Amino acid sequence: MQSKDSLDAITNPSSVAVVGASKDAFKWGHMLLAAIIKGGYQGKIYPINPKEPEIEGLKVYPRVTDVPDKVDLAIIVVPATVVPSIMKDCADKGVKGAIIITSGFGETGAEGKKIENDVVEIARKGGVRFIGPNCMGICSSKAKLSALMVPFLHEKGEVAFISQSGGYGMQLYLRASAMGVGISTFISSGNEADLTTPDYIRYFGEDESVKVIAMYMEGLKQGREFYEVAKEVTKKKPIVVIKVGTTDVGSKTASSHTGALSGSDKIYDAMFKQAGIIRARDASEMFDIVKGLLYSPLPKGNKVGIISNSGGIAVETADSLIENGLTIPTLPEERQKKILEVIPAFGNPRNPVDLTASLNMNSFLKVPDVLLGDPDIDGLITIGLGTSIMHTMFPDSKPEDFLGIYKWLNDQLTATYKKYGKPVLVINPSADIDIEASKLLEQARIPVYTTPERAADVMAALWKRKQNLDKIEKM
Repeated sequence: MQSKDSLDAITNPSSVAVVGASKDAFKWGHMLLAAIIKGGYQGKIYPINPKEPEIEGLKVYPRVTDVPDKVDLAIIVVPATVVPSIMKDCADKGVKGAIIITSGFGETGAEGKKIENDVVEIARKGGVRFIGPNCMGICSSKAKLSALMVPFLHEKGEVAFISQSGGYGMQLYLRASAMGVGISTFISSGNEADLTTPDYIRYFGEDESVKVIAMYMEGLKQGREFYEVAKEVTKKKPIVVIKVGTTDVGSKTASSHTGALSGSDKIYDAMFKQAGIIRARDASEMFDIVKGLLYSPLPKGNKVGIISNSGGIAVETADSLIENGLTIPTLPEERQKKILEVIPAFGNPRNPVDLTASLNMNSFLKVPDVLLGDPDIDGLITIGLGTSIMHTMFPDSKPEDFLGIYKWLNDQLTATYKKYGKPVLVINPSADIDIEASKLLEQARIPVYTTPERAADVMAALWKRKQNLDKIEKM
């Protein structure tokens, strides 16, 4: 069976069998079943356990083959030694896809590897494709399927996230929502004994609802295939990857974790660049970049404007942009004159533009229009416009007291930002305090970051993406 058909059945099943379902609240078989129910899955659920008649109000069947209706997806949480017989039942039942949560396979040594190979052979003969083993599960917002230990789903999203780490991948899936990134499908890939990273990249590359593919990677067993698939997919949509195991210690840890082959980091780095993949240093940077790619148009060049209500942070932003290979052009004199009409005489109109800490709404609204209208400015970073912590100047006030002002200001700023089709990133160092102000901008798909370094890294990633697409057009 083709991987697409099986992944369709896995990510959007009409029925799910939980093999190893349990009444014990502390066992994985119970937590997984409870998460699926509480997550709001609307399809049919079949707990499988030869010793229990009923779990969570659902009729239990001794074996998958005893289920009277069809089963699209089987989620397997039984000991490794039992998995081959379970896979045989799945094949006999005509199950399209499976997820093997259980550990104790190839990552543990020769004996576990033999069991893993047996499972693969049975699955292939029976036409079953599977995720894992040794994985955390999946989440699919489209199917309202939370097949993890926790009943959590992103309400909506345009990102597919593939993780070769189970526990950490699940934490990142939960964390992404707080960072403003919506994940439509999460896959914990585990040992990748059957379905592999190239299969997932190919699958999400063809899914029109997915705009960006993100990955946590420890290593690859199919390096050449991954490269060929990724090179084609990045022509249509960006791929952002964290690659760990860059040191000898990290590489050995990755191998014992999922059996992944880390290999030379320089080779991976070169391969990512040739395939057009954007590499992130860590999870925060990955989701920062993903958010920028989702919300922002790409710059036509590497020239960036900066507007700030504080000189110090403007300098830090300029340094970070230049370190990322971007440039900060001085504005033409006629544009500087326009800026001087609305900022204090002691402000700086050149670029970076320093509005000073006057909280002048007139300058907030007019200066971005001046910079974005300059054909020599390809992107803009603003600091303090629409996110200034006004309430801190009034001891008896609360942040929500100024929500109306923030909304009025940010509605107008957003209209200006979107008028020119250039990327605009906002730095708000007080985002933890100015939660509502930042939310207003991000609801309008203007990305907000907490530091100059994070915003500069994202602008550089947008420029890299544009360069990648330009190279593709010339080929």
